[in-house]
Amino acid sequence: TQGPVAKLAAKRGADVWLDGAHNPHAGRALAQAVAKLVQKDGRPAFLIVGMLGRKDAKGFFEAFRDQGPQVFTTTFHSPQATPPQDLAAAAAAAGLKAQVIDGFEAALASSLALPGPAPHVIICGSLHFIGDVLAISQDTWPT
Repeated sequence: TQGPVAKLAAKRGADVWLDGAHNPHAGRALAQAVAKLVQKDGRPAFLIVGMLGRKDAKGFFEAFRDQGPQVFTTTFHSPQATPPQDLAAAAAAAGLKAQVIDGFEAALASSLALPGPAPHVIICGSLHFIGDVLAISQDTWPT
């Protein structure tokens, strides 16, 4: 996929993955896929998460406990979005390091600015959140 998100990540040598995982069951499936990515090349994975308030955020994050990825929490355009501070608290309760970031673009920039190997950036959570990410540019839309 082309577009501003992929191009920004490519400058750092990173890759970006979008996934609508937003509950414990989907979190476990995503955590397995992320583990395979990390095992394949040893590069770290970072999660950028936005989620609706009615979801079990702590249960979602617990699926990643053994991997311990850095988590960036943010919000999106929905009155039902979980405040990013609450998501960060849920991630911390699951044993993960989490940082609240104002907006997806800032979260992506922060994840790409961390030292170390180019990361796998996993953008996940509510489909509303994923929709906001895709709405950045039509070039971002899957083809």
